[in-house]
Amino acid sequence: MDFENIKTKFHEFKKKHEAESFSKIDNFFEEIKKIYLDEKTEELMNKGLNRDSAHNKARQSWRTFVGHSLQGLLAVMLKELFEGTDVKFVKDSELRGSSLSKEKDLVRRMLEIHFNDYSFLPDADIIAYRYDKKLEKVKIYCIFSVKNSFRERGFETTYWKLKLMENETTRNIKVFMITPDKDNEISMIRGVRGPKKTRVILEYELDSIYI
Repeated sequence: MDFENIKTKFHEFKKKHEAESFSKIDNFFEEIKKIYLDEKTEELMNKGLNRDSAHNKARQSWRTFVGHSLQGLLAVMLKELFEGTDVKFVKDSELRGSSLSKEKDLVRRMLEIHFNDYSFLPDADIIAYRYDKKLEKVKIYCIFSVKNSFRERGFETTYWKLKLMENETTRNIKVFMITPDKDNEISMIRGVRGPKKTRVILEYELDSIYI
């Protein structure tokens, strides 16, 4: 199942749920999960794996597939929402390499975090910015960190937000996190002590969290 199929199916899902479509994103992925697993299992079997091994590998790849698809769908929805304005969007994966356009090269330079002799892009799945072609200048409004799970990278986004704030050039860039929070790491309040540590730190340090 490629991303064009995902987009087509999500547009059908949007027609059914309208304004609630993105808040029901978990329902959408549950709807397509069986299709994905069947197709992936068959693909792996064609490469020589037996059915059980192919199905297990397909299930293991599902979480990664959801993460990439969620990021892609968010990018599509943002572009649709801001169509007709001067706000543009780019994925951080598009800012890597040595043959960037002048516009994307400027976006990268305005985002880079410097560590003495080294520079890296922050965890910025999607970047919202404006490009002034005449002045050849870029203004970055915000970055969207799309997380499908907090198991391994719970505070990575927070770290990069703090690093952005250390530099005058990047200090005003907003950092938003978008997550289905499948593991209930931040949406669930448990016990007499209130919310989990993860939720408190993310809510305190980031500009906003969308669940």
